Amino acid sequence: MDGGRRRRWKERHAVTGEIHRYRRFKGWDYANGASLFITVATEPRRPLFGVARNGGVSLSPLGAKVKEALEAIPLLNPGIRLFGHVVMPDHVHFNCSIAPGLAGPLKVLGNAIRRFKNYTTKLAKLSLAIKSGGLEFGKASRFDGRTAFGQPRLWQQGFHDYILLSRAMIDATERYIAYNPLKWELMYGEDGGLRVAEPLFTPRLDPGDYWKGVGNLALLDPGEKLLSLRVSRQVQGAEMAKMLARIENAVSQGYIVISGFISKGEQAVRDMLCSRDGARFVRILPSCIPNRRFRPESRYAAPFAEGRYLEIAQGNNEVEFGRGACLDINAEIIEIAKAGEGLALYWKPDGPHILAEHSPAIKSAGGGELRSPAIKSAGGMA
Repeated sequence: MDGGRRRRWKERHAVTGEIHRYRRFKGWDYANGASLFITVATEPRRPLFGVARNGGVSLSPLGAKVKEALEAIPLLNPGIRLFGHVVMPDHVHFNCSIAPGLAGPLKVLGNAIRRFKNYTTKLAKLSLAIKSGGLEFGKASRFDGRTAFGQPRLWQQGFHDYILLSRAMIDATERYIAYNPLKWELMYGEDGGLRVAEPLFTPRLDPGDYWKGVGNLALLDPGEKLLSLRVSRQVQGAEMAKMLARIENAVSQGYIVISGFISKGEQAVRDMLCSRDGARFVRILPSCIPNRRFRPESRYAAPFAEGRYLEIAQGNNEVEFGRGACLDINAEIIEIAKAGEGLALYWKPDGPHILAEHSPAIKSAGGGELRSPAIKSAGGMA
């Protein structure tokens, strides 16, 4: 590369320091401020900072220092605010904001994280007896990762950042940060809480189909009462509230809800089930469960850990999500509910309609109107 080309390349890639190596949102003017989700990982993903247990992280001495340094970022770098954050065994996550009006906002962010990384690396090198994850740092400090100059490296080069463009995105990443230790414990812990079971053998599933499952397989026992649920996209407002109250009442009577949780009404039921103590539910995925390590969505971490949730899916092939996949799920939940104690409902704007039932304790009246004691509203029959 000649001198002129090298100078032009430096001009294009300067200013942001390490951060230029990672994604920027081209349609955003960072001078107007920004909210960001940041991840910084150890080199090469060594679990130096602690152990995930009981839904949190028991920090090592080095991990505790990293947490102190992370929380000092806004004190040392005016214009940056820190929100949700967590130190994981081999990485850190945090939400932050860049104030509007900063000169070179990406450079300010890059410098802040570079100071954080440099300071914590010095702490690791200078500590005489920091033990973390079975490793010792001190006079004989050795890191697997090294820079081009042969110096020890604690962190991977650069960092990953993701711009948050709405309140919903901010709330989602805050939940992700809060549940990350529990997800780590489920994924990497000794109990193997998120191991994929395959194939599944249960009378509720067609033996001719190849099923996989993750979670509490006992939820599909033939003696369990399953409530297969489909909710019309037209259900909203007062009818949505009525539907949620009656499904919650059914859950309190021991029903396990099974659904694809695809429509807005079904997702509202899902959110209620995730947050309700003791609520048990099964989700059928529209596509296969990957053979690689399973990673749950954050909202399902607590239900997984509490043994009240199961995900199942057919086959080993990816399926394009569309109307066909939705219809397949709706058909499967009916058959699964029928293969034991169960009830299949299609909730429309005019109320619940029974599609199938296999429980002598559940009776229906004319017109498909539901008359099950488990689905009563608080004030009596709907």
